[in-house]
Amino acid sequence: MGGGGRCLWTTRGVEPAEVARLGHMSTYATVFGPEPFTLRTAARDGLARGLLRELVRRGQVRRVLRGVYVDTRVPDTVELRARALALVVPRGVVVGLRTAAWLHGVDVSAMGSHLREPPIDLLAPAGSSATRRPGVRGMSGPLRDADLCERSGLVVTDAVRTAADLARLLRRPDALASLDAMFRLLGGLDGGVVLDELEQFAGYRGVVQARELAAIADGRAESPMESRTRLRALDAGFPPFEPQVQVFDDGGEFVARLDLARRRERKGLEYDGDIAHASAEQQAYDRSRRSRVEECGWGLAVVTAVHVLGRGLAFERGVAELLGCEFRLSRHHPRYGGWDRPGGV
Repeated sequence: MGGGGRCLWTTRGVEPAEVARLGHMSTYATVFGPEPFTLRTAARDGLARGLLRELVRRGQVRRVLRGVYVDTRVPDTVELRARALALVVPRGVVVGLRTAAWLHGVDVSAMGSHLREPPIDLLAPAGSSATRRPGVRGMSGPLRDADLCERSGLVVTDAVRTAADLARLLRRPDALASLDAMFRLLGGLDGGVVLDELEQFAGYRGVVQARELAAIADGRAESPMESRTRLRALDAGFPPFEPQVQVFDDGGEFVARLDLARRRERKGLEYDGDIAHASAEQQAYDRSRRSRVEECGWGLAVVTAVHVLGRGLAFERGVAELLGCEFRLSRHHPRYGGWDRPGGV
């Protein structure tokens, strides 16, 4: 064991049963200490893949991104993410889209990906070949110096360019959820600056979708499914719902905050994430809370992922009954596959 509290033991040939004992002998579980490392460097330094899996299973090491790991004691920061990416990003390309958002502190890595480990998004300048390698989603496109910044030695699209690319190139519901999250978490970012950024993309795919979504994105949305619920209502032709509306009783006492609401009609729309697995106490609390809202003169409808993401029309019928109006599906509606395609395709 070396100085500074780092464990410098070699793990080659060490049985998994020894992992816990060795972990107690040092500040960190592996020779890499607080630094991220790849599978290749782990193998080079004697950390067999089987032992690495055991360390992950025991919660002593965690995966930062595909093929990169770090000791669990190391906090998740932008600096750590940049150091991890620097291990696997080739020179001469730019980190963009979901990976850039993640590097800016907004985790939208799962948006638009059905993979267990979402790929790293990389951009190459227009006219050059996109990066093609396992675990990477490479693209090429216009890259201005003004759209780029540096994060711990990595060249990455800045927050505004990242938001514009997400709005253009992700599927419609994922694009809005990503914009909402970026507007909520990153100061100075809103629809106006994203619309200005989109001017350089005239004629490129997805720009029409991006302009529409930038105009309706709202940082008050608190979850991706709230964003998708709001979009589903719009794509069904309903008037827009406002996120996170507070309800007060006649005495001015706070009663509840609704996921989505129409103040004028005093109608609320609540997304329930997992009714089947909620505790009895949580379900009882939700019923009591919603009863109090209705006692204040509000109407409520509760929807789930099945309603919001499915192709059936139970969502539309429920909202139509709530608002007392008809629905009219747009061409973007999930019924017509409008949520299945990346922007502009």
